[in-house]
Amino acid sequence: MKKFKALSLSLFIVMCMATAVLAAYPEKNIQGIIQWGAGGGCDGVSRAITPLAEKYLGKTIILQNKTGATGAVATTMVANMPADGYTLLYAAENPATYRVLGLSPLSFNDFEPIIIPVEGAVVICVNPETPYKTMKDLVEAAKKNSKIKMGTSGTGGLPYVAGAMMKNLHNIQFNMIQFDGDGPGATAVMGGHAEVMPLALSTSVEYIKGGRLRGLAVLRTERVPQLPDVPAITEIYPEYKQYLPWGPFYGVFVKKGTPKDVVAKLTEAFTKAYNEARFTEFVANSGGFKMGLTGQKAADFTKKFESTASWLIYNAGGAKKSPKDFNIPQPK
Repeated sequence: MKKFKALSLSLFIVMCMATAVLAAYPEKNIQGIIQWGAGGGCDGVSRAITPLAEKYLGKTIILQNKTGATGAVATTMVANMPADGYTLLYAAENPATYRVLGLSPLSFNDFEPIIIPVEGAVVICVNPETPYKTMKDLVEAAKKNSKIKMGTSGTGGLPYVAGAMMKNLHNIQFNMIQFDGDGPGATAVMGGHAEVMPLALSTSVEYIKGGRLRGLAVLRTERVPQLPDVPAITEIYPEYKQYLPWGPFYGVFVKKGTPKDVVAKLTEAFTKAYNEARFTEFVANSGGFKMGLTGQKAADFTKKFESTASWLIYNAGGAKKSPKDFNIPQPK
């Protein structure tokens, strides 16, 4: 009986200690690693939602921009840290394509989603001086001329993948001209150095409204309120639906293996932050759309995105490895 009481007491003490540890999280400040530079979409969303989440966690999240290798530098850094919830990865969609591009062996499978609060949209933009008044004008011209200059941000970037969609569905290709991101690309198109470029809505919306760019189509199944006169791509070509939803997104992740209670606490804090009016206003003003995906829904979303993007890049000839090598299923 004495041994039983002693064992019961020991178990009780262990349980109390474990409960105290979990209840105490976070006991110290948290570091947040942003995989893209200051001023971009990922950085903007990260810095908008984090101060709101901090007050629910009771600790400061110290944000740092760690750029390089299409975000793989930051992704690798977080993957090499302990799975304890004290290092957060603020990521865009890029880890979904690392494996087929040979940039990193990591993917979203190596992380646990806390929340994916925002998605963006991609607009097919052209210089207003070009003869392309509609998406069909551009497609028909590209069928006759493969030298039309399309701006991209490099293999695997959003403009590249959008171009791959067009290549797969219309059997067309463009003369790809690489720029250092959406901003320089938009400037190049407006300056006539490229004729067309798929651009993030947040980058292009004011230029389109101001007449400096012409929006031909939005890569969505419905029009966006920011550009009500620009048709959704499926209005023109219904076959694009197989690839949608697709576009930029921004999320908060932790290393796989982080204790479930810690994940739950982080998810609760960031979900409350997501629901605040201040964050809703930020999203509306930045040209994004609220998602609020957590848990399995967030994981399923990243898997579908990986499937679509990886196979598009592979079929367009831009991949170093086949999606089959990683058991990435083809889009249905």
